[in-house]
Amino acid sequence: MEKKIKVLLTEPIRPIGMAYLEREAEVLISPNPDPETVAGLAGDCDAIISRNTKIDQRVFSQAPKLKAVASHGVGTDHIDVAEATKRGIFVVNTPGANAQSVAETVAGFMLMLSRKIAEADIALRLDRDYASRNRLIGRNLEGTTLFIIGMGAIGRRLARIGRLGFGMNILGYDPYVSREELEKEGITKVDSLEAGLRQGDFVSLNCPYTGEMHHVINQERLCLMKKTAYLINCARGALVDDKALIAALKEGVIAGAALDVFSQEPPAADDPLFDCPNLLTTPHIGANAENSMDNMSLYSAMDVIAVLRGEYDKARVVNPQGR
Repeated sequence: MEKKIKVLLTEPIRPIGMAYLEREAEVLISPNPDPETVAGLAGDCDAIISRNTKIDQRVFSQAPKLKAVASHGVGTDHIDVAEATKRGIFVVNTPGANAQSVAETVAGFMLMLSRKIAEADIALRLDRDYASRNRLIGRNLEGTTLFIIGMGAIGRRLARIGRLGFGMNILGYDPYVSREELEKEGITKVDSLEAGLRQGDFVSLNCPYTGEMHHVINQERLCLMKKTAYLINCARGALVDDKALIAALKEGVIAGAALDVFSQEPPAADDPLFDCPNLLTTPHIGANAENSMDNMSLYSAMDVIAVLRGEYDKARVVNPQGR
């Protein structure tokens, strides 16, 4: 392929993906990932690779040559897939590329919450309170129940870590995966969210965000959880009703929570979530391991080039009807 095509990156990607793109195309990196800047640069671009930038009507309307949009990750909620399909634009993503990293992040959160690691660090390092060891009594993960919402690549890897690594009981909810398939991996399928929420000592959201999943964890469902249970969200912020979670944490409805994602990213500096007790937060770094970043970078690059070559069967296409 001659270097007549142009690919726009909303943010820099790892060198392995950059090298692949530069062999095939002219590469442009936006100086700012905000949608307005990206839209202003998209005019003569054939493809866009977006990490978190919203790619929608305002971008599409200024990019008449656009043929492919890649999500540098699994989620595509930041891309208007329906509008892309109308315009004959292919959307691709990277399923499985970051599964191990996100699963390990959830496992790390479970350890930190159950063993009060963050609280102990603050007590000793900032307050020099060595005696805090007498009150910071945690519990083992062994024998507890992990309820996973969403049994895709991430959910299954997390289940394996929990079951084989920590000796946890694993419950899974996913209407698109059969009971028999989950049982082969030592996972007990529950038929409803409510059933799993009542039993879980740890509840982990590992499902994609869709309109029907908006605020799937709300006040009513938080109240179903055990008072000793923890909620972990390393998927998408809008899966959780922030106001309901704030109230649940402050009123002791649940024991605590850990969030790697937020309804608004980046979250506001004065977001009331930050004032909640028993809350751990990280700035959407669940997939930020070198291995996963390399995978997502390379998969995104390979897929947009495949689409531009017309080799659709070689790409991880989200909307094949866009052809």
